[in-house]
Amino acid sequence: MIQKVFAMAGAAALPFNTTAKDTSSGHNISALEAREKTPIKITKLETFLVKPRWIFLKIHTDAGVVGLGEPLLEGRALTIQTAIKEIEPYLIGKDPRHVVHHWQAIYRHAFYKGGPILTSALSGIDQALWDIKGKLLNLPVYELFGGPTRDRVRIYGRAANAEDMK
Repeated sequence: MIQKVFAMAGAAALPFNTTAKDTSSGHNISALEAREKTPIKITKLETFLVKPRWIFLKIHTDAGVVGLGEPLLEGRALTIQTAIKEIEPYLIGKDPRHVVHHWQAIYRHAFYKGGPILTSALSGIDQALWDIKGKLLNLPVYELFGGPTRDRVRIYGRAANAEDMK
């Protein structure tokens, strides 16, 4: 386990090659495309109940990357834990990078849609899957959502009196 952690940390610290060879066509592809083509599967969903009323979710992959989420519905941690256990068979063996596909499949492919229990469980799963995707692509999450919207932010100061405004 410790060896695996150090191996992952060492691999993350190394600069990755910007081009790779696609073995099927022989064309050069970017490292990002190569990472997207690497097979990865969800292996386990693990929940942690924290007293008095919290629950946290950890999604494990066969690549050793884990994602964290908080599927909380105030005062219903055990109910959410059960909902996640019911969703788990669907996710095991699936690619965690298809976040939106999994969200749609879990939410829409049930006879009864939505509700606070399902959406709370789904929110924690969604957070954990985005966490995994960000770690796999070595990008901060805001880059996954389109990047920053501005370079600078105007800040207004506050003066206690007229003398401070000069």
